[in-house]
Amino acid sequence: MIGRVKASYPRIARLLVPLDFSGQSRQALRYAVPIAQKFRARIILVHVIQPTYRNAPGVTLLTLDYAKLKQKAERRLADMAARLLSKDLHERNIVRIGTPHTEILWTAGTLKVDMIVLATHGRTGLKRFVLGSTAEQVMRHAECPVLSVRRR
Repeated sequence: MIGRVKASYPRIARLLVPLDFSGQSRQALRYAVPIAQKFRARIILVHVIQPTYRNAPGVTLLTLDYAKLKQKAERRLADMAARLLSKDLHERNIVRIGTPHTEILWTAGTLKVDMIVLATHGRTGLKRFVLGSTAEQVMRHAECPVLSVRRR
C-alpha cells in the first residue's frame, strides 16, 4: 500500500546505562528497566572515574588511589544492580577511568550495545559551556540510539 510504513520493532538486546550515582542517573536506570523488559534485553551498568587535575601553583596533578576508587565504584554498582535490577535483566557492571563521554562511547562500541540510556543534568548557558555536557557528547557521537532522561 502506498503511504504506509510497516511497523516493526528495532532489535534491542543490550542497553548501556552510565551511572554517576546521582538521582538523575538512577532515574535513567528506572527508564531503562521497562525498555529492557519489553525487548527482553540485558542492562550493562557503567561508571566512569574522571581523573582529577589541579592548576594550583606548585601542584600540577592530584594523585588519587584509582584502585580504591574503582573498588568502591564496583561495590556501589553491584549494590545498585541488586536493589534495582532483576537477575534476568542485569548483564554486568563496568568501571572505567577517563573522560566520561569518551569512556561511555568506547564501552558502547566495544560491547556493541543497541541503546544508551543516560541522564542529563539539564545545565544551560555558562555552566554547560564551562562544564561541558557528557550527554550531549554521547548523543552527538554514539553509533546507536541514545535516550536522554532529564529529571524534573
